[in-house]
Amino acid sequence: MTAAIARSMFALPDPPMCESATLLNLLIVDDDRLVREACREAAAALGYNVSASQSAEQALWLIDSQEVDVVLLDLKLAGAGGLDVMREIKHRRPDIEVIIVSGNASVGSAVQVMKNGAYDFVAKPFGLQELKLLLERVRAHLKLKVENRKLCEKLKSDKGFGKIIGRTPAMDKLYRMIGKAAQSAPPGVNSW
Repeated sequence: MTAAIARSMFALPDPPMCESATLLNLLIVDDDRLVREACREAAAALGYNVSASQSAEQALWLIDSQEVDVVLLDLKLAGAGGLDVMREIKHRRPDIEVIIVSGNASVGSAVQVMKNGAYDFVAKPFGLQELKLLLERVRAHLKLKVENRKLCEKLKSDKGFGKIIGRTPAMDKLYRMIGKAAQSAPPGVNSW
């Protein structure tokens, strides 16, 4: 399938290249070859690293074998329910964000997938602009998660006592013991 066919399926003009989009590794899982290829080509045209899968088994293998940040997952896969596949993805890799796509969208199904851990829900057919905005939003979300994790790690590493260095579970236990001992020291005794 050509990029022109993909754009025509989304009924939008030629897209400009998306700047700095390569932060996302996107996996598209849909058993409809035309939809899968249209999404793959559209996301690639926007500058994302894209893989595609036609089945749940192949998608899970890809998740286990390569870097994946976001999964665009069809709710109605042949031979597997999208909710079950999403649960398995989240079980294997909780850090992956899953966007559920459905041709039979309803408010009830959208609420159900969101309660089960989906990042978002989008109804088919959707346009290239909608896909672009959705991917930009999830990229910003993932960037914030990474920054938050780094900040938490920095706070943990700054938490030592004096010149004692170490970030193992045993050292954390020692720090807690030292902290408890310091709190129980009699008045006038220097603590850390």
